[in-house]
Amino acid sequence: MKTMASYLIMTPPGAAADDERARFVADGFSWTAFFFPALWLMANRAWLLGISVGVLQILLIATAQLSGGFLAALIMHIALSLLVSLEGPLFVARNLSARDWTLRTIIPAPDITTAEEIYYSAATALAKSATRLQSTQWSRTGPPENSAGLGFFESYGER
Repeated sequence: MKTMASYLIMTPPGAAADDERARFVADGFSWTAFFFPALWLMANRAWLLGISVGVLQILLIATAQLSGGFLAALIMHIALSLLVSLEGPLFVARNLSARDWTLRTIIPAPDITTAEEIYYSAATALAKSATRLQSTQWSRTGPPENSAGLGFFESYGER
């Protein structure tokens, strides 16, 4: 039985929804991030945070060498690994968002291949419907009286 993960789909600044450079960030526990937190952060381009975690890991190793410091260092190292493995994907998403990447959607899927299929098929359908909408030419006075509204609520001519 496969577990479902949520994938945050982010696109570069100014890119279309169906851009091939979209990043799929799996929001969930990462075993790689648990065992190698600093390297995982640096591999995911969170440089400053990765370097900080690496320095903290080195300090914890040095603390473990002190008398009575092994247990405290082990507990803090496990806590740091858990923090990075659980929250690391959100750090990556926040880093991308800070660089003006756009969060397009969140897709629950059993694996990244399925998430890509779902996203790109939906993005293609959305692009086709947007093209059809743009090709509809309304006069400057607005849509015809009998047309459906484009929002949740009908204005019925009020302002």
